[in-house]
Amino acid sequence: MIVDKIDTDKDGFVTEGELKAWIKKAQKKYVYDSVERQWQEFDMNQDGFISWDEYRNVTYGTYLDDPDPDDGFNYKQMMVRDERRFKMADKDGDLTATKEEFTAFLHPEEYDYMKDIVVQETMEDIDKNGDSFIDLEEYIGDMYSHDGDADEPEWVKTEREQFVEFRDKNRDGKMDKEETKDWILPSDYDHAEAEARHLVYESDQNKVG
Repeated sequence: MIVDKIDTDKDGFVTEGELKAWIKKAQKKYVYDSVERQWQEFDMNQDGFISWDEYRNVTYGTYLDDPDPDDGFNYKQMMVRDERRFKMADKDGDLTATKEEFTAFLHPEEYDYMKDIVVQETMEDIDKNGDSFIDLEEYIGDMYSHDGDADEPEWVKTEREQFVEFRDKNRDGKMDKEETKDWILPSDYDHAEAEARHLVYESDQNKVG
């Protein structure tokens, strides 16, 4: 049973600490399995490394000759973005990724030195007017599409308040790079700990902790 794997001290109870440790382990396994699954696909010459050329050819090779594909995706733009992230993950700058560097490329949120690229990509996705900031309407538009004359749901109104009160720290009506970083990668937030607390609260019928 999964409970037996989580209950490391075998006392018959699952504590928040045990649950947090198990969640972190599960997260690491997910990342590891993801990298292992893709490694064989991209390491074409099986030299134990993945070069940018290998990744580009496998991912974009069939699309680069067609500047206007039927599915509407701009593959050249996507490739430029991937190359930028690949170079950021490639610490020694040789355009060849070790398994650790490839992991940072695929899962940049797991690495401190990749956080700037996560923020940059997020801002590019949400910033529709190209001013290098995220304003309130762009922030809301990323999570909610307004449907005609329908009233906004309460959760959207709450998000508007969150933006004004907490996200936009300098009250200039928009989020800059640092404010966006605090939003998507808060330094005082531990995902595993938050999830463990939530699960303990939901399952602890006797409220004994």
